[in-house]
Amino acid sequence: MRIAVVGGGIFGVTAAYKLAEAGHQVELFEKERDILQAASGINQMRLHRGYHYPRSSETVLSCLRAEQSFRATYAPAVIDGAAHYYCIAAQGSLVSASQFLDFCDTHGLEYAEEYPTFVARESVELSVRVKEGCLDPVVLRALCMERLAAHGVQVHLGVEVTAAQLESYEKVVVATYASINGLVPDGVGRQYQFEVCEKPVVRLPESLRSSSVVIMDGPFMCVDRYGRSDLALMGNVVHAIHHTNTGLSAVVPSALQPLLNQGIITDPPVTNYAAFRESAVQFIPEIAEAQHVGSMFTVRTVLPHLEATDARPTMVESLDERTIVIFSGKIGNCVDAADQVVRLIA
Repeated sequence: MRIAVVGGGIFGVTAAYKLAEAGHQVELFEKERDILQAASGINQMRLHRGYHYPRSSETVLSCLRAEQSFRATYAPAVIDGAAHYYCIAAQGSLVSASQFLDFCDTHGLEYAEEYPTFVARESVELSVRVKEGCLDPVVLRALCMERLAAHGVQVHLGVEVTAAQLESYEKVVVATYASINGLVPDGVGRQYQFEVCEKPVVRLPESLRSSSVVIMDGPFMCVDRYGRSDLALMGNVVHAIHHTNTGLSAVVPSALQPLLNQGIITDPPVTNYAAFRESAVQFIPEIAEAQHVGSMFTVRTVLPHLEATDARPTMVESLDERTIVIFSGKIGNCVDAADQVVRLIA
């Protein structure tokens, strides 16, 4: 079949070359100037195993199921061996230390109780070291381009297509994430929660550079390695979000629009970095010495009204006889989602 895949994030790219591998004639359309330039390239770059979601067994199980297929497909982009810590905050956490350990035991998640010297001991009830990979965005993008070329996928960059332009294709796969309702048939769009997010990029003190730390579950913040560089990414449940709305499409304030999906912006005109740092210092005092290199901005899309569980499902749905929509959850689920698309079309 002649198939159009719209959206050049990791979910769209993987679906495109998997469909081509299955014998279809595939064209990939991406409105940005490169693939993996939006949310797929602007996130915490962690290959989740489920530790992050103690209130959503569904998300944990999907992460565990998907990890093997992702590693088999994109192994060179996975970085293992770093020290990854998950800490339960001493105050304000929605999950206690005992509940978190029970959760890990129930799902077979390995851990060892360990308190790194750079974490303020009085600020956490529990700290565990876990086995979890992180991602190299440079290698991942290169792998994706290689796979697309090897399977003969025609790639159109900087092209924002309309439904009318796609009428000649037998099948259309929509994997546009923040623009997910833009190409679906009238009347079938789903309500989503759209969040304009900032990811500060920092250069950490030497003592922190080989580690990733997550403080949860409530006063949530994290610091993760940024690929194989000497930089790190910061996250925060409150300060990362500059604007949010629930509806059929994202509402982006005019001051933030020029910042979206532009990579690392040095000295951004809008930033919450001071609040990120202030929040992090109570748990990791040495963060005060970090250098703010710049920030990245993108739109994150989640299902609304899931605050109680913080679930991050991945959904593949046939909307009609020619339109399939991928709603992306965690990056690690992209291969399983692509395989579902191939089966649906077959």
